[in-house]
Amino acid sequence: MDLQAYSWACGSSIRAISEPAEPAGATEESSEIRPNTGHQVHGLLSVWATAVHVAAAEGDVEDIETELGPAVGIPVGEPAIPSISEASDEENQLVEEQDVHEAIGEEKDVKCGRSPLQELPLDAEPGQNPCPAVSVVDSKELVKETTSDKDVGFLALLSAWSDDRPASRLLEEARSMPTIPSTAVPTRVLGTRDGRAPSKDFLKSLRSRFAKSRAPSPPPESKRWTTQDFYLYFGTDGALKPRSELRPVTEEDIAKEMQHTSRASPLLAELRMQLAADKVVKAPSTYSSFQRHLLTIGELCQLPVAEVLPVPRVRRADDLKAPICVEKQRGWKMRSWGMAFWSYECGEAACDCFRQYPPSTSSSDPCQLPVRARVDELGKYINILQDMDPQCSEDHYLAYPRYLASWHPFESIPKARRLFEQDLNARRKLWNPPGLKDHSAKWFDHCCLAVGLNTVPELAQQDSLQFGPPGMLTRLHVENCSAHVWHAQIQGRRMFVMFPPQDSERLYGHRTEASASGRDMREWISAVDIFSPAQKHSRFAECRAHVVMLEPGETVIVPAGWWQCSLSLEPFTTMSRRFWNRSNRLGMCDEIARLSDCREPGPRQRMRLDSQLPLLREQIQEDDLSSGGD
Repeated sequence: MDLQAYSWACGSSIRAISEPAEPAGATEESSEIRPNTGHQVHGLLSVWATAVHVAAAEGDVEDIETELGPAVGIPVGEPAIPSISEASDEENQLVEEQDVHEAIGEEKDVKCGRSPLQELPLDAEPGQNPCPAVSVVDSKELVKETTSDKDVGFLALLSAWSDDRPASRLLEEARSMPTIPSTAVPTRVLGTRDGRAPSKDFLKSLRSRFAKSRAPSPPPESKRWTTQDFYLYFGTDGALKPRSELRPVTEEDIAKEMQHTSRASPLLAELRMQLAADKVVKAPSTYSSFQRHLLTIGELCQLPVAEVLPVPRVRRADDLKAPICVEKQRGWKMRSWGMAFWSYECGEAACDCFRQYPPSTSSSDPCQLPVRARVDELGKYINILQDMDPQCSEDHYLAYPRYLASWHPFESIPKARRLFEQDLNARRKLWNPPGLKDHSAKWFDHCCLAVGLNTVPELAQQDSLQFGPPGMLTRLHVENCSAHVWHAQIQGRRMFVMFPPQDSERLYGHRTEASASGRDMREWISAVDIFSPAQKHSRFAECRAHVVMLEPGETVIVPAGWWQCSLSLEPFTTMSRRFWNRSNRLGMCDEIARLSDCREPGPRQRMRLDSQLPLLREQIQEDDLSSGGD
């Protein structure tokens, strides 16, 4: 496996520390921070030395001296930052000021086996942001606060164990790479808990802050939780809570955990490598915005928009003027189709995993390229992320990245195709929500016959399965070809947020280049972060959001033209179907044309398609649909 990209991330981290860029007009006073950067580079090499020694103990490194190269003399286990005695007078004063406020919190976190977490004062009111989540700092503070760069280098060095070439050679190659620009660091927020079991007054204050929370009483191990842990727990109805095992704090223990999880899940190791190949050095801004939103607002569904409307829950899908949520039905056919079912039935099948979903046809961002993975390996990956990082911490994103798997098995996988044919023979009533008007099968049969396509495989492409870990946020998009879509939640909780077509300008939606390839591509997308929109997206505050927290067994139906995105709170499995009826019937011809282009028709087939499409549009438009309106 080529680890050139990981060496780039590692070398860039070291260069970013050892050669900090001086801002324009810098004075001699700003150079006083340079003597301390040597300690930080020395600390990074110490992390590397620790990782190599752990790898040698596991039998992955035969010659430690060759592997370490010029860093063979670095002692193992030295601190990665300068000690207080070695720091400048300005840094000593900063440490003394922080000691008074953080001594209790840090001591408690070390006992619990966790690093100090960002927390908010308990007396912060919902909707009030006591401090910004991200602040821009000067060059001095950038050098002092190098935690994220150190973590990137550490992750890179850990992965060098599996490479045949000495890591020293990789480092030499990496030093010629450009540095990673960094202009912002997270602001530290002091904690308020002292490690004792939560008192009644403390829980009462939490219940008043999260008045709409349905989270049960915290478990006994909550005595080790921080205030942030309680906020995330109550703000997500009990979905996000700390990992059951204590988080490692020493470099050696972290190295062992990283190596253990990579061996347990080869897919996780491959995704880490993909991050490095794409030169990803930090978590996406949207990844941690929902956590900051919870800590400052106090309610996940309270978005920064003009109005938030709950999606109505109904028993039958009789009206599609706006999104609706169909409640769980007795005898629901898909109730057992979770991740375990598909891993057992179709474990060797492959599906596409995306870091950003849906992918766009207009961007050259490497995250648009999917990673192919077996379904059973995908299940292992999701379980490991749930166990090791259930709170979706921004600090641990590079170690436990979030990917969404989109799978279309009903066309070619035998087991899935038999299930699809059963539904098709039942006139699509086994899977569709009750009362739904769906004429897709009728029109697909008519159109495919006219242009020379097979009906069953083309219709099966409209159904898909999605799998993913908690913390997976999909971006705003609109379904192609004016399709309606329903999402049936089989496993886990997932929040869907939808906006009407009239809000397209306020959502800064733009149309991407058309593409015949890629079933998961969407032509209309938006870059707005629904939890923390950028200043350039100021009109987002004028939108009206329709929000639903989808529980297992429930189905949300999104009408054609509506914008949608989602956030998962637990490991999830979702079944989705795109369909057409009287209200969006003309989009069917656009879908047939897209499917025909995917088959790369020859000149004769293209002429047949071009001549038949206008006739098909007229025939579908004149279809009286005697079965009733939509």
